[in-house]
Amino acid sequence: MRAQQAGTADPVMLPDHRYDLPATLITATQIEDHKKKMIAAHDDDVPMNMVKLGGAGDKRQFGISVVYRNKGQRNPTYSVHDDVAEVYYVMEGRGHMKLGGRLTDWKRRPVSAGNGKGSVGTTAVGSKDITITKGDVLIIPAGTPHKWEMADEFTSYVVVRVDPDGVTPLMELGTAFPPRN
Repeated sequence: MRAQQAGTADPVMLPDHRYDLPATLITATQIEDHKKKMIAAHDDDVPMNMVKLGGAGDKRQFGISVVYRNKGQRNPTYSVHDDVAEVYYVMEGRGHMKLGGRLTDWKRRPVSAGNGKGSVGTTAVGSKDITITKGDVLIIPAGTPHKWEMADEFTSYVVVRVDPDGVTPLMELGTAFPPRN
């Protein structure tokens, strides 16, 4: 934000920017509770919260998901998100991923919550093998093929998904698993 002009009490407000969006705190307890509900539901990738990003325009947004992989779990397909970038923070465990390269057998997949538009495939020429473990942060730009090769042990991670075009549905914290009556 630019410096205040002399003699004014208000900061400079940029045109076409949103300044009315609230901050969101997601606690470690909420993340752990969400993960337990996911495990009970046998659903390994569930968004927690998707909010407007603010700034210029009104399309940009980002979301938080929790993902887990069971020991020995493999994913046979690469995923590529057209517009959504991801940041992984590994909370526990260790596993192996393949990143990058060029999909040779790609096909379009439907838009999904959190992932937006994209493609899948089973072969990526030139991909790199990496190992991720507790405490690591992995940044996956939009358009980068990626897949879990194998989890050495139960592994869970928080995913921040940055969606510049607002293609993923907004969701409020605590609505992924509605209370049962």
